[in-house]
Amino acid sequence: MTSIDRRTFVKTATAAGVGLTIARGGVMGARSQEETKELSIVVDEAEAEYTIDVGGTIDPENLEIIIENLGDTPVVNPRMTVNGLYDWYDVTSLVAEITRDAKTDEEKAMAMWSWVLHTRFQRAPDDRSALHPVRAMNGYGYGICGHTSAWMKRLWTAAGLQARVHEIWGHTVSEAFYDGAWHMLDGNGRVFYLDRDNRTIADVATLERDKWLIERTIHAQDAWVRGPDRPGRNEQFVRYFISHKDNYEEHSYDSEIAKDYTMAMTLKPGERLVRWWGPELGKFEGSRRRPEAPERYANGQLIWEPDTRRIDMRPYVSVPDYGNIATRPEDGRDPAIHVADLQDALHTRPSVFEVPIKSPYPIVGGRFSATLLKEGESGLASVFFGRPRWEAGDLYNFRRGNGTAHVDLSLDPGLLQEQPAYEYAIGFALRGDAQSSPPTQAGLEGFRSTTDLQVSPHSLPALSLGKNVVRYRDQSPGSKQGAKRVRITHRWREISGRHLPAGVATALEPPNGAVVKTLTPQLRWASTTDPDPGDTVVDYQVMVSLRPDCRWPLSPTLYQSVGSRETTWKVPASFLNPGTTYYWRVRARDSRGDIGEWSPVFHFETSDHTE
Repeated sequence: MTSIDRRTFVKTATAAGVGLTIARGGVMGARSQEETKELSIVVDEAEAEYTIDVGGTIDPENLEIIIENLGDTPVVNPRMTVNGLYDWYDVTSLVAEITRDAKTDEEKAMAMWSWVLHTRFQRAPDDRSALHPVRAMNGYGYGICGHTSAWMKRLWTAAGLQARVHEIWGHTVSEAFYDGAWHMLDGNGRVFYLDRDNRTIADVATLERDKWLIERTIHAQDAWVRGPDRPGRNEQFVRYFISHKDNYEEHSYDSEIAKDYTMAMTLKPGERLVRWWGPELGKFEGSRRRPEAPERYANGQLIWEPDTRRIDMRPYVSVPDYGNIATRPEDGRDPAIHVADLQDALHTRPSVFEVPIKSPYPIVGGRFSATLLKEGESGLASVFFGRPRWEAGDLYNFRRGNGTAHVDLSLDPGLLQEQPAYEYAIGFALRGDAQSSPPTQAGLEGFRSTTDLQVSPHSLPALSLGKNVVRYRDQSPGSKQGAKRVRITHRWREISGRHLPAGVATALEPPNGAVVKTLTPQLRWASTTDPDPGDTVVDYQVMVSLRPDCRWPLSPTLYQSVGSRETTWKVPASFLNPGTTYYWRVRARDSRGDIGEWSPVFHFETSDHTE
């Protein structure tokens, strides 16, 4: 039997001049190595900043983040960052985050290429809007070569670079223009090709006529397993480029990536956005056509359960000019939303309205529960998926009898279509009776909408080990004192007793700063260990670069895994030039798959007179 110890305490803090109420709780699992933590903050201003200290020995497992509107006014465009990351609201904020430390156009181009490598995997969403990086990276985190190239073009152009997409017959790649030339950077294939000067990244035109540049380059399919290509893979990429008569510049994605997609949303009173880091619902786009689940995805829910005794629903429902609908605060009558002028023998058209639901994330299902009131036998209260019509409701009909009906409806049949939805509506048709004695009313007293979402776990505001500075902001209009209250809840699992392998500390060969007389030097470093009992270092990864910060490799071929615990790696031939300084670093992976930090950057210089 699992023993659970719950501890909660509440304290009041002031951060950045904003009043916050902070509640903390902890749940200890059966294994002392893991502890689930929860922290809630209530914010009543447009901006707030607070700190979360995460314990343990490695980064935590992030579980859930909730933003909930507890107030009486809408919360417009809530946004969060953790340590300055995850502001993926629009292309502008996305590019600003990715290129924060980039000074030159080359650095901007490479930073965005590197970022895409670590935020996507190979799968095609059944959603054309996923060609846009804001939609794709927040909702899915996956795409094939056409998607990836479209994202690259949109990101580069947003950063002020010229960019273009090439179809190379069987594959799609992107090019950025900087330093007076075009450069091919393939975010899908995780590759670029070093030109013969061993300094410049080649363009498509060069690769079409010089296949040797492709043949000497590896094409990694995994962030860690980086080594010589499997049989046939290199030849495949050669064929893509040398079939140049079939290659052309692609413009069919331009109209989609030019759209101004954002993560704009409004949390209405009583509404909350729940996002998990895992596939808690098991729902994903395209599941009817393709039942195999994505390699990595997550779910969320947009849950709206307004307190109709406290909130006037008029601003939150859609009523046509002929709708004939009133709310309780407008005329003092029950239920919360009802017929304004009761029908009679001459005026029989039902009163109609819709409850609209919108999400910046792809919608993959949902439920709708409601409490309907019909006072008379002759009344009507029907529920529709979408626009209400005059005939019977396609979700529910309350025709016979009178009183209160509690309905709970699955929306999956309407929402799980080939293309994910980003909005929908639940329609209502009501009819009272002005001629009965006494007159009878019909309407909606309350409801709960649960909208199932797909989200990319990469995009969520994740906590990491140590100090986390969380910033919240929204664009809600000013409201009276006390009307706005937003509760933010973080839930994560701290992990103790598990450590990353120790970092490599020393370069042995060549000694740091040495001059070498070969263009294929042997790199050797001091071995490292893993502090966990029974855990060992099983592999190392090496990167060689022209940059002192070793931010990206000189070539993908100079960014490889050793494939064993051996502490040596020989630089492949043809990539180094005489009289040049090169920088390198190394990191370890243990038997659990945990990857250690990079070593300090070492360097060596090739002699002007090499062997």
